[in-house]
Amino acid sequence: MHSIPMRIQWFPTWLHRKSSIFLILIFILLLASCSKEEIVVANLEHESTLVVDLNTGKRSEHLFLSFDLLGEERPLQVRIASSNNVSSWIVSVQGQVTSTNTANYQVGPLAMGEGIPLPTGTYDISIINEDGIILREQLKLQAIPKDKLPATLPHYDSETGVISSLPVPSQMHRYDETGRSLATVFLSEASYTVEEEDASLAFLSDGITYLVRR
Repeated sequence: MHSIPMRIQWFPTWLHRKSSIFLILIFILLLASCSKEEIVVANLEHESTLVVDLNTGKRSEHLFLSFDLLGEERPLQVRIASSNNVSSWIVSVQGQVTSTNTANYQVGPLAMGEGIPLPTGTYDISIINEDGIILREQLKLQAIPKDKLPATLPHYDSETGVISSLPVPSQMHRYDETGRSLATVFLSEASYTVEEEDASLAFLSDGITYLVRR
């Protein structure tokens, strides 16, 4: 009596193996997504200031942004659209590490140009990394109050190097010709004599910055 060979069912076995491999891949992806640290934007702040160039007497308004990123410190792109739907900025920024997995980002100065004020109203902000937008936010920018505008400007005498009629108190930043910060000094007197190593100075008082270049 002849025995009949049993047929082996390959196809269902292969389907079972494919399903197992697919489930393993899904499990690995889920583990990877769960282990990835969440990216959080914190401490988003903005500041606008009036900048007065004492060499030319011209004025402009500058906008600064700062925020912390928790979870990474890679380069980012920041898009800012002003309330007039015409002016916008796209800025690439690199954060400065402040602690483990935390970096601080500074954006600015953003300006419309000499003698042109920043539009007041609501600004749209988008913070973007290589995976896409990680934060959408808005800020409201108000006009600088007229009572904060200086009635008289400090005077810079380029021959003697003396800057007079400075607002006090004020904070002074000194820079060399490469833009490297030399020192930060708090002034309690209304005059200052430019030192030999000073290439430029910035005096900050009550939301106004006075710039001097040698």
